[in-house]
Amino acid sequence: CAVCLGRHSHRTIECSATQTSDKQFSTFSERIRKGLWTIYGKQLCTAWQREEGCTTPKHDPACLHVRHICSGCGATTHGAQKCSRAQKVYPVDSV
Repeated sequence: CAVCLGRHSHRTIECSATQTSDKQFSTFSERIRKGLWTIYGKQLCTAWQREEGCTTPKHDPACLHVRHICSGCGATTHGAQKCSRAQKVYPVDSV
């Protein structure tokens, strides 16, 4: 989830968490009318939050305010799926 950084099953668009899923950090972003926004009122690129990131170097002129910033911590070097604050993925034991 781009808001709480949890990997549990829930709809990100409905996530209203105020803390990360592990309760270690306050959330850096929130969902407002299907958009992803920082708590400081800056709109974020949702594609940037995915594992593969966003392939659009520049968003169209109507969306110049959309930012490539991690929705979990505010860094510009990665999105939520690669954030160190995100819930870790553990391999499933096949035994």
